[in-house]
Amino acid sequence: MTDSMKSLLKNKIYGSYIVSSPWILAAAAGLLIIIIATFALHNYRLEKRLMREALEQRAATLVRVLYSNIRVALVSELRQHQQLSSNWPTSLQQVVTHISEDHDIIFLSVADPQGTVLAHTDPSKAGSHLPAASTGSNAGSDVVQYLIAPAEGMARVFTATATLTMFGRERGGRGIGMMNHFPGNGQNGPMMQRPHGFEHRGMGMGASAGPGFTNQQFLVAIGLDIHAYEQALSRLQWQILLLSVAMLLVGLGGWLSLAAVQGYRVSQKTVEKVQAYTALLVAQLPLGVIATTPGGRIETWNGAMTALTGCLAKDALAKLPSEVLPPVLADFFEEPEVPSATQEDQNQSVQRLTLTLAGERRVLLCQPLKITDSLQSYRGRVLLLSDITELTDLEQSMRENERLAAIGRMAGGVAHEVRNPLSSIKGLAFFLKNKFPAGSREQESASLLVQETERLNRTITEMLDLTRPAPLQFEAVDMAELLAQSLALMQAELAERQIDVRLDCAGGLPLVHGESDRLRQVLMNVLLNALQAMEGGGKLTVTAAAAHDSGWLDILVSDTGRGIPAELLPQVFYPYFTTRESGTGIGLAISHKIIMEHKGSIDIQSEPGQGTVVHIRLPVHSPS
Repeated sequence: MTDSMKSLLKNKIYGSYIVSSPWILAAAAGLLIIIIATFALHNYRLEKRLMREALEQRAATLVRVLYSNIRVALVSELRQHQQLSSNWPTSLQQVVTHISEDHDIIFLSVADPQGTVLAHTDPSKAGSHLPAASTGSNAGSDVVQYLIAPAEGMARVFTATATLTMFGRERGGRGIGMMNHFPGNGQNGPMMQRPHGFEHRGMGMGASAGPGFTNQQFLVAIGLDIHAYEQALSRLQWQILLLSVAMLLVGLGGWLSLAAVQGYRVSQKTVEKVQAYTALLVAQLPLGVIATTPGGRIETWNGAMTALTGCLAKDALAKLPSEVLPPVLADFFEEPEVPSATQEDQNQSVQRLTLTLAGERRVLLCQPLKITDSLQSYRGRVLLLSDITELTDLEQSMRENERLAAIGRMAGGVAHEVRNPLSSIKGLAFFLKNKFPAGSREQESASLLVQETERLNRTITEMLDLTRPAPLQFEAVDMAELLAQSLALMQAELAERQIDVRLDCAGGLPLVHGESDRLRQVLMNVLLNALQAMEGGGKLTVTAAAAHDSGWLDILVSDTGRGIPAELLPQVFYPYFTTRESGTGIGLAISHKIIMEHKGSIDIQSEPGQGTVVHIRLPVHSPS
C-alpha cells in the first residue's frame, strides 16, 4: 500500500470517528442536559422565591393596614372614653371584619398577649386561644413569622404572625402621645424586613410615649390562600420543563447539524482525495482508458490514449467517440441491439484489432465495458485498450526465428552433405558427356544428369534464400497494376485449365509501401497454388480494396479448389510443407517471409471441398 493510500485511509477513519462516535455524542448531550437542568432549577427557585416574597409583601401590607385601623380605633376609643371601654372588642371586631372582606384572606385574628382571641374573622372564635405557634416565645418580641402549613379545611395556608405594640394612658397623665412599633426581622423563622415608612415615629402631641402612657400589645395571625400562587407555580414548572426540553432539542439539533456539516465536509474532502487519486491512477495506467457519460460524451481520456492516438485529452473530452476515434473503435460505444441477458457476456469479450493509429501499425486488445450503478442504471461505457504491437511482433519474430533456425540448420546440413558431393557429380557428368560422341544415347544421359544436378542446386539455393535476410528497396507500388500483370502472365495456363478469373479492384486504390519484385513473387506463388488446387477447373476471384480509414490495403485471392483440412492450416507456412505430391513447399514459406518483411500479414482460410481464401494485408504508402 502506497503512502498516499495509507494517508487517505487514515483521514477517512479519523473523520468518520469524529462525526459518528457515540461517546462524543453522549458527552455533548450530557453536558447540554446539565446546563439546561441547572438553568431550569435556577429559574424555578427564583420564581418560587419571588412568589414567596409576593406573599410576604401581601401579608406585610395586611399587617400594616390592620395596625393602622386598630390604631385609629384605639385613638377614637381613648378620645371618647379616656380608656378602653366595654365597646372596644366590638370596635376591634369591626376592624377585623372589614379587613377580612379580601377574598385572599382565609382567617384573621387579633389576641391579647396571653393568646385570648379578641377579634376573629369567625366571631364565634372570640374568647378562644390562639395556637401555641402564635403565642410562643416570640410574643412581644416585634418579630413577624411566616409559615406555610395546613389549616382547617385547607390543604396549605400561608400564615403570618406578628406582635403589634400600641400605646395606653396612665391615670393622671396629660395629653395624648403614642409610639408605634412594627415588627422587624428576628431569628426564629423566615422574617420580612420592616416595610419602608414603618420606622418609629411619634404621633399626637408628643414625639414619644411620655408620662401617663402605657403600651398596649396585640397578637395578630393572618392566613392567606396560596392556591392561586401554587397554580401559577405549577404552570411555571411546566413552562420551564417545556422550555428546557425545547432548548435541549434545539441544542441537540444544532450539535447534530454541526456534526452533519462537519461530516459532509469530511466526506467531501475524502471524495475529492479519492477522485484525485483515481484520476492520477487512471492517468498513469499503461492501458488506454476511454470512458463516456450516459449521454455518450467522452469524460475520461488518459495519457496512454494520447500516446496511442496522438490526440490530446483537451481535444477529446466532451466530444463523441466518433469525432476523435477511428470507426472500428468508435463502434464499441454504440448501443448493441442484443437482449439484456447477454450484456454481461459482452462486457467480458476481448477483441484483437490491427489498425493504424497516429501513422503507425498497432495491434490492440480491446475490452468494452458497460457501466451500471447499484440500481442497474446505465452510467456509460468504458473501453480498455492494450497495445500489444511489440509483443505481437516479438512473438512473430520468435516464431519466424524458430522457423528460420530450423531451416538454417537444415540448409546447413544440406549444404554440407549434398552440395559438395553434388559438385563432384556435376563434374563427373560433364566428363562423361565429353567422353561420348555427340548425339549418342550416352551423351544425352550425361546431359540429363547435368540438368538434374543443376535443379538440385537451385533447390538448395531457394532454401538458403529463406534463411538469409535480403535487403528491400521500398517504393510506392500500384497493386492494381501488379495484380493485372500477374494474371496476364498466367493467362494461358488458366485458360488451359478452364478456370474462370474475376479481378475486382475498386477505383482509386491507394499505393502500397513495398518492393514490386518481391510482391510480384508473392502474388505469383499464391495464384499458382490456387491454380494447382483447381485441377478440374473452377473460379478464381481476386479482390483488392482499402480497409476503411485504417491505413491498410486488403487483397483476397479466392478459389473453388479442393481446400485444406483444418488440422493442416497451422502448417501451411512451414518450409517444405505441401499438400500436393509434386510440390516443394517453399512457395508459401517464401511468400510469408516477404510479407513479414513488408510489415504486413498473410492468413489462409479454407474448407475441404469448398475452396481456399488467402488474405494479404499490406501497409498503405504515406509520402513523408
